[in-house]
Amino acid sequence: MFDQILSSLKQQAAPELMAKLGLNDGQATQSVGAAVDSMKQVLGGADGFGMDDVLNLFSSAQNNSAADGILSQVGSVLQGKLTDQVGLEAAKAGGVKDMLLPMITDLIGKYVNGDGGKLQDLLGGLAGGGNLGNMAKNLLGGLFK
Repeated sequence: MFDQILSSLKQQAAPELMAKLGLNDGQATQSVGAAVDSMKQVLGGADGFGMDDVLNLFSSAQNNSAADGILSQVGSVLQGKLTDQVGLEAAKAGGVKDMLLPMITDLIGKYVNGDGGKLQDLLGGLAGGGNLGNMAKNLLGGLFK
């Protein structure tokens, strides 16, 4: 599923990153990949995130404080990837981060659409059955079948 999100994000974001922030094609593509990787890294290795908070992050509702905390962690990881791996200066990386995070949460939110079962499937595959994936399976069980 994250491959589909990456593809959609690339189609949507790359032209905007180039037009609004002056990135070249390679930087735009790498930035999109860094955004998806950051989301995978934070959510896939997460300990202590409640499923309600993750579902809140990917909903149309205003984020609660825990969802904002998750998003902040993703933003920090992304900022580092943009400067270290993509080679952007800090100010430009901040602009890229601010543009990409709402796009990726919106795309995942459209996929999840408030459905805990879809979130469970997404996180289970993302974590490779790891921490958050197992937590999702344990907490949600058969509720959404």
